[in-house]
Amino acid sequence: MADWQECKGTLLCAVLWTGSLPVYAASLNTPTQTGQTGLVNMPTARVAEDGTLRFGFSRFEPYKALWSSLSVFPRLELGARYTSVSHTRGLTNPNFGTFKDKAFDAKLLLLQEGHYFPAISIGTRDFLGTRVFDADFVVMSKQFGSVDISLGLGRGRLEGGFGGLQYQPAWASGFDLVYEYDVTDYANDRFAATSGAIDRKGGDTFSIGYRQGWLGGRLTWQGEDVGFNTYVSIPLMQREFIPKLDEPPPFTAKTERSDAATWRDSSKPRERLITALEQQGFRNVQMFLAGRELHTGFAHRRISLVARATGRALRTVLSLGPRDLDVIHITFFTSTDLALVTYAFHDLPLLEHFFAGGATYGELLKGMTVSYSSPDTARRLAEVPVLTAGQTPIPEKTKSFEHFQWVPNEEGHALSLRRESRALDRTRIIPFNAGIYFNDANGALRYETFALATWSQQLGRGLFVESGLRLRLLEDVSKVADRSNSVLPHVRSDVGDYTRDGDFILDHLLLNQYLQLRPRFYARASAGYYERMFAGVGGQLLYFSRSSPWAIDLSVDALRQRNTDGDFGFRDYRTTTAIAAVHYRLQQQGLTFTLRGGRFLARDVGVRYEIQRRFRSGVRIGAWYTVTDGRDITSPGSPDDPYNDKGIFLSIPLGSMLTRDTQATARFAVSPWTRDVGQMVKSPGDLYTIVEDPLLFDWSGRHLLSDFHQ
Repeated sequence: MADWQECKGTLLCAVLWTGSLPVYAASLNTPTQTGQTGLVNMPTARVAEDGTLRFGFSRFEPYKALWSSLSVFPRLELGARYTSVSHTRGLTNPNFGTFKDKAFDAKLLLLQEGHYFPAISIGTRDFLGTRVFDADFVVMSKQFGSVDISLGLGRGRLEGGFGGLQYQPAWASGFDLVYEYDVTDYANDRFAATSGAIDRKGGDTFSIGYRQGWLGGRLTWQGEDVGFNTYVSIPLMQREFIPKLDEPPPFTAKTERSDAATWRDSSKPRERLITALEQQGFRNVQMFLAGRELHTGFAHRRISLVARATGRALRTVLSLGPRDLDVIHITFFTSTDLALVTYAFHDLPLLEHFFAGGATYGELLKGMTVSYSSPDTARRLAEVPVLTAGQTPIPEKTKSFEHFQWVPNEEGHALSLRRESRALDRTRIIPFNAGIYFNDANGALRYETFALATWSQQLGRGLFVESGLRLRLLEDVSKVADRSNSVLPHVRSDVGDYTRDGDFILDHLLLNQYLQLRPRFYARASAGYYERMFAGVGGQLLYFSRSSPWAIDLSVDALRQRNTDGDFGFRDYRTTTAIAAVHYRLQQQGLTFTLRGGRFLARDVGVRYEIQRRFRSGVRIGAWYTVTDGRDITSPGSPDDPYNDKGIFLSIPLGSMLTRDTQATARFAVSPWTRDVGQMVKSPGDLYTIVEDPLLFDWSGRHLLSDFHQ
């Protein structure tokens, strides 16, 4: 896919062809009170541009809605909302407050607008669960200059024919005016008499909206009723949202360079190069000279793209390495000491010419190769980290490369305390973390705040001991009222007990051994306390194809449930999980399909279906649905229709939103959190996740030379 600048060029071509039409179209894709693209309450045939993620809050009495929507594909728009109904009480517990309902919406654009024909879409609202606000519709829209006219037909809550128009005046940039005929059947809404919805007549509705950049809002009148809708619209197809103002520049220092013979006789030039790399954040730097070929390996915890880290390392080698080299080999390692990819540059004058801006990527490819790393390459680097036969030794490295230091705004944390070594050891203290939970029967919102300290020590090649301590600060998850009444073991539904009983707990303590068996074939063995609920022993195997877009992995873990107070003790429950997964990618679309099958945490057997899409910004949106033989009859499950685990997730790379590059990612999930069916133990180190991002498995428009020059 083209990058953002190329998209702007494409848009310019459209402007030249259709006059000012795209200017109007950009502002016509505005959200309704429910988040779907449309007028005020009525949908239009429009869908937001591919990759548009919106969050908003609307109020039009008696309804208040917290909503989100996403154009997950060019013609498909999905939405989710959480609606509160005024002057009502929750069904299960009066302490829950007003009645609240979760709803999911979808709209599919069937026919693009043409010169003579309108755009046509079909859609649905609240199509899962209780369907309190369910509706289905078909709608068409046609634009005439600065006016967009829509006509549609609905059923369910949208009963009958509806329509409206939206006008975006050329003389008032960012503003638009809307008229709609609202056919919502308010009188038959749930609790209509209590909430006051029975008095809403619908009909003629007028609105004025304004949008500037990511922010937008709308003010609406319907008879004597007044409502509003405010939202943020994020273009996920934009690679970066904030300039990298704090990103360190590439290494440019020039020094007098010695030849390869001097390198073999003296440790100083080699130590100078290694130190320069470490000062740029490279860790576990390994290096040896064979003839006039320099072999280097490293990991980098902060830089998000392998090619970018490789390019910066190469600039340093060209500035401080031997002046008469013929070939430079660079191997990229993960922070778990797994070798992933090896670059070989055999035309160094061409490489220097490229960094000086005198050669193109196409020309650079003639002087280099890229291949998946082999175990032999990793072994040679590990066994001879800085020496070859006859070389003088380098003075022993100090164990701690950095002292403890407070680091503001790193990896999305407002403040953290960090210490790292020249190898892959790391200690971190994060004073404040938060978890948010929705929709317990005794409260619409639950929260948990805690401080976290983690420690990772490398004991040998690919061997790590990892631990974490958690200190509870403030929380109300322990007040959770939902209780599972299924016959399944309570593997997750006792989350309130784990939060209440453990003020200061051992979050995890385990030994991990990472191995590379063959190119593209990795393994992990683990033993210890995986997470705050389970401990055990187990392992994982991963293999991915060289040229085909698939990968397979198998995880097997023998587990025992931990005590709720977070100490070293255990409960009586034991189980063994065994889950195989197949991952298949459509790279141009940024799509990954995953099928998992096997024995889950509550001893239930079944399959889990997953789909995710990655946008150019690196943001990933996904969903899963699990079907097992476990019968969870906790409401809304029933003996005749047991509950199946499902959810959606959002993963945001913080590097796109910070002024400095980072590999850190914020993850969110909307799923039942007091369920036992279809659950999996937290992986001690999922191999597919470890290799997926560095190797750009599902990154449309990026490759292993992306940002190499930066």
